[in-house]
Amino acid sequence: MNSLTYALITPSFSKDLERCTLLVQSVERWVAPHVRHYLIIDRRDVHLFKPLASARTEILVVEDIVPNWIVRVPYVRRFWLSLRTRPVKNWVLQQMVKLSIPSIVDADILLYTDSDVFFVDSYDPRTFEREGKVPLFMETGQHGKIPNNDLWHGVASRLLGIPPIEFCDTNYIGNTVCWRRDVALAMLRRVELQAGRSWPLAIAPLSAISEYILYGVHATAVVGEENSGHWPDPEIRTHNYWRTVPLGPAELERFKAERAPHQYAVMISAKSGTKVEDIRRVYSVR
Repeated sequence: MNSLTYALITPSFSKDLERCTLLVQSVERWVAPHVRHYLIIDRRDVHLFKPLASARTEILVVEDIVPNWIVRVPYVRRFWLSLRTRPVKNWVLQQMVKLSIPSIVDADILLYTDSDVFFVDSYDPRTFEREGKVPLFMETGQHGKIPNNDLWHGVASRLLGIPPIEFCDTNYIGNTVCWRRDVALAMLRRVELQAGRSWPLAIAPLSAISEYILYGVHATAVVGEENSGHWPDPEIRTHNYWRTVPLGPAELERFKAERAPHQYAVMISAKSGTKVEDIRRVYSVR
């Protein structure tokens, strides 16, 4: 059996340059060398990220990925102009960019990781394979805990043409989210079949969507666990800080000490405003 190929996918932008630099450096140190890394960057920010490009790390441009009928409005960050639908919310466009990656990057397995994540221990995704299956992050017992989870599940069900789930107990949103490229492409074909138009035209007008929920629902409820090439993984393997309060050096030291041995990466939300120089100092990353 041929080995599965892997790619790490990271969207980023100018305000997260420092964090993205930390991530790229941590990938070079800790992630198995067979994993290629793709940074997805707005054209206006490419010059800032060019120093991060290498034989392993490649920059892809957002404007080259989205359909040509979606265009940026200068000095506007909240939405993009669409020539075929109503304006596209920036949040929705970010989901569309990630949904486009399976058509652009030909690795068997796509690992989506945001730029406020960084690795702190050895990580080879092939060690998580089980008889050719790869992990699909699935948290259960989530009903009522995550804002918009029911909404996102409802949108996914409509796009996929399946009955809506009345009691949405499952969450598929995490860090280093693992997709099979073939399953993702089949998902987009199904969306097009149900909508009767291209999947970008079906998704662009939406006010809310979660690409990770869409993929998770497709893999489990449409394809089915036996055929999806995934095994359900409830483990949170990234040590996460989601709050919007910044961590100072002392708080970072306490947070660092709480990381579990199975957690090979750390996520300190960019929205917290925690200084990257403090993160580097506490985690000894130079």
